[in-house]
Amino acid sequence: MPFTRFRLPRRRPRLEFDSPEHPWSIFIPDPDDTVVVGGFGEAAMLAAEVFELPAHHEVLVLLDERRRITAMLLDPPAEVGVFVGMAALPGVEAPFCQTLSIVLQPQVEPGPPDPNDRRGYHALRRAHMAQGLLLLDVLLTDGDTVRSLAIGCDPDPVWFDEFDPLALDAEALDAALVDDPRGDAA
Repeated sequence: MPFTRFRLPRRRPRLEFDSPEHPWSIFIPDPDDTVVVGGFGEAAMLAAEVFELPAHHEVLVLLDERRRITAMLLDPPAEVGVFVGMAALPGVEAPFCQTLSIVLQPQVEPGPPDPNDRRGYHALRRAHMAQGLLLLDVLLTDGDTVRSLAIGCDPDPVWFDEFDPLALDAEALDAALVDDPRGDAA
């Protein structure tokens, strides 16, 4: 996959909400300007770019099976972040099956994750798995440094698996041809 400079779209349509004394918003990317988070490099670049968004604590990124960003929740309430698979999110119409949490911190400490970060990562991962979602990572960032809890906590993080979004198209085509070998299905 060739290296490209990661950029969030200039035009950033978003919906703003106010849960009980907790303002938050949903950023919905332009469907014609898709952003793919194919690997850890793209995830780290995204973590560096989120400081351009009006988020103060966390950005929860929702991705489809090809790891295209379908929506970004800016500073969602804890219950929405944990139970995002069951939440009715207004304006989020594109399906998602993967998540990426980016936590904004004043300073990211080097070294392995502390026990609280480790417990929190595994708890969020289990909660998302129970909803049929794959938590790709929890990234801690201060704008300069990005730390991956998946790489620090998981013996087999998703970032080390081969991922080719174009292969998903080929698999879907192969499956369709198995169902209808002549390709006559309407």
